[in-house]
Amino acid sequence: MPGYKRACRFCGRLVDEDSVACPFCTRAHPLAPVCPYCVAPIDLAWTVCNSCRKPLTIPCPKCASPVGPDTDACEKCHAVVRYRCPACAVVVVLDAKKCDRCGAKLKEYWKAQAR
Repeated sequence: MPGYKRACRFCGRLVDEDSVACPFCTRAHPLAPVCPYCVAPIDLAWTVCNSCRKPLTIPCPKCASPVGPDTDACEKCHAVVRYRCPACAVVVVLDAKKCDRCGAKLKEYWKAQAR
């Protein structure tokens, strides 16, 4: 049904059913937990994705605290651990020219991040 909205699982505000990020709290994949790499549905208790087999939590390079699939910055020291495509919210390599999943050009995105 077009125009149907559901509550963001992070902030509770209503977002479109096809949103890749919440327009209010800016968190990626606001309706269900998904793998940050392949966007397959996951259970937050898993340690690896059952689809792409990549780890769902990674250690922070600064303080070694685990950073989960729903966060891109360490909650302890606030270091940015992962970067996401602004179009599809999949994890991208720092300074990648385009997103491997959706093909979005990332040059302008990296310029904005540098400010």
